Amino acid sequence: MRPVVSKVAEDLDSVDFYYVNVDEAPELAAKFGIMSIPTLVLIKDGEEADRSIGALPEEQVKAFAQS
Repeated sequence: MRPVVSKVAEDLDSVDFYYVNVDEAPELAAKFGIMSIPTLVLIKDGEEADRSIGALPEEQVKAFAQS
């Protein structure tokens, strides 16, 4: 997913994207209840606004990030 998300990140200047390796940050994975990889978590105003589990094509990642 990283190449797809990186491409979307280049196109959307208004959204910040962060990658987390759950093996290196198990506390963060637990905090967000990450059970499957890949998982995209959309955070707005410090709160989880939406979640997507599984691989998505570029256009769906873009739509998710803009939701």
